[in-house]
Formats: sequence, C-alpha cells, structure tokens
Amino acid sequence: MTARLAFPFSAIVGQEEMKLAILVAAVDPGIGGVLVFGDRGTGKSTAVRALAALLPDIAVVDGCPYRCDPADDRALCTECRTRRAAGPLPHHLAAVPVVDLPLGATEDRVVGALDIQRALANGEKAFEPGLLARANRGFLYIDEANLLEDHLVDLL
Repeated sequence: MTARLAFPFSAIVGQEEMKLAILVAAVDPGIGGVLVFGDRGTGKSTAVRALAALLPDIAVVDGCPYRCDPADDRALCTECRTRRAAGPLPHHLAAVPVVDLPLGATEDRVVGALDIQRALANGEKAFEPGLLARANRGFLYIDEANLLEDHLVDLL
C-alpha cells in the first residue's frame, strides 16, 4: 500500500478558527466531532489529512475491525473483551485513520450489516462493520454534508 503524502499542517495559512477546532477535537476526542464548512478550495480536507499525518501512530488490536485500543479495557469491542480474558491482546501501531464518507453511502455501508456471505457459507451470524468502525479513533470526513440523505445524518 502506498503511503499518502499530506500537506504539512504547519504550512496551512489562515483558517485559524478551523485549525483550532480540529486541534481541540484531536486533543479531546470526547468532544465528538467538528463541523467545518466553507467554499471549495479553502483547505477543509487538506487540514484534516494534514492533522492526521501529524498525529502519532496509535496502538490497535491485531485483527480488530473497530481498531480497539489495547490499553483501554472500557472501550473494547465484544470480541476484544473475550480475547483479553485469555491474555494480553496482540497489537501493532497504525496511522490515525481518515475515512471518507461517500455521498451515495447507504446505512449498512455506514454502520455495518449482517455478513451475508458468512451466513450463507457457514450458517453463522456475523456482523460486517461499516465505515464508522474504520474511522474509529480517527476522522470520518464528510464532504458536502448538506447533500447527505436525512436518515444518514440522523445515524451520524
């Protein structure tokens, strides 16, 4: 996989309120997110990608589709909790994710859905995580949020 080069965050000129907002969201993820709006070409996506590239890599449980933090027992998914009971969770360092939400995304693509292939092949119920899982502990970038379907906005 080719690493994507990001414009340096420190080289973004102007847009002080936007930069402050996404920096605060990066420092305290409990804020829940930032809505940045502006005309085309004002550096919205550039700033998000630049900040993600600037942040240190995060510890991620090996094989976890939710990118669980092995050091945070309270935030582990069900599978990682089960694995934790058997011993330490194997993990690796990964870049902070930036996941783009496409305009035509469906509910199941955003939140996930039943893995039909696994259900038909093995007869087991399995959940296939969506884009929110891929963006966990990172950034979900929504360009043209005003064009999203109302039910997707409600989900988010």
